[in-house]
Amino acid sequence: MGPRLLEILTRTLPTQQAVNELRWIKQELPSDKWEEAVKQRSQQRPLQYILGTQPFGSLTIKCREGVLIPRAETEEWCTRLASCMDGRPHCTNVLDYCTGTGCIALSLASQLSDLGQVVGSDFSQKAVELARENMAFNGQELLESRNEVGFENCDLSRLQVPRSCGKFDLLVSNPPYIPKNDMNVSGGVEESVLKYEPWSALVGDLEFYHYLCSMIPVIGAKAFVFELGYRQQGMETRNLIPDSWKCGLGYDSAGHIRTVIGWCNQELDSLGDMVDEMLA
Repeated sequence: MGPRLLEILTRTLPTQQAVNELRWIKQELPSDKWEEAVKQRSQQRPLQYILGTQPFGSLTIKCREGVLIPRAETEEWCTRLASCMDGRPHCTNVLDYCTGTGCIALSLASQLSDLGQVVGSDFSQKAVELARENMAFNGQELLESRNEVGFENCDLSRLQVPRSCGKFDLLVSNPPYIPKNDMNVSGGVEESVLKYEPWSALVGDLEFYHYLCSMIPVIGAKAFVFELGYRQQGMETRNLIPDSWKCGLGYDSAGHIRTVIGWCNQELDSLGDMVDEMLA
């Protein structure tokens, strides 16, 4: 069965990727599910939806159609952010807009002790329900950090704040940031993403950075980290916050602009370790 399944996968995937994915399918699924899994993957269905999970740091994140799959690039900056904040008590409450699977909120809550309150919000009830499942699924990892974690249905585009909203020192988000005109294979978006992942979690541009920056004074944030895809989105964010704030861009390990980071006082200068290019 192995050679035949591999041959099917190599029709649509590079050989080494096909070898790796077949190995993961065999590791994660019972043998009577292998053939159907390979069939679905050959039809471009994302592997994470087939297996039902995606590693994210030390966490295992459940994945389900209708909710964006966590990306390695997001995991990378989350780990970097946690490293910058570790041992520094100046950011205690964290709000994560567009939380999706809850991967960012749960990652920070698991890596950092005594943050206080960590809240993830999303306009999609399906996403909120999955995030709550992931909180329960990774309960042991979260238990040791002594943080209060929760997820709420909340629409950023309507400038809604979570019902539990008090003051949050840190605002994080991976908002929709791919312009609609770029939602095609020639624009660099994989066919499996176009066919299976929710466009509502993908399609957006400068408007979401306007929404996020509007929330900064509402929740009393002292710092933020937003994922982005284009320099212009970072420049727009810089223009939307007070001149007194420090702000810069973070690059991922592939050398692509990935985050815009801002903070408003010296106590948070450790966030500068995430910055690869300061914005004036």
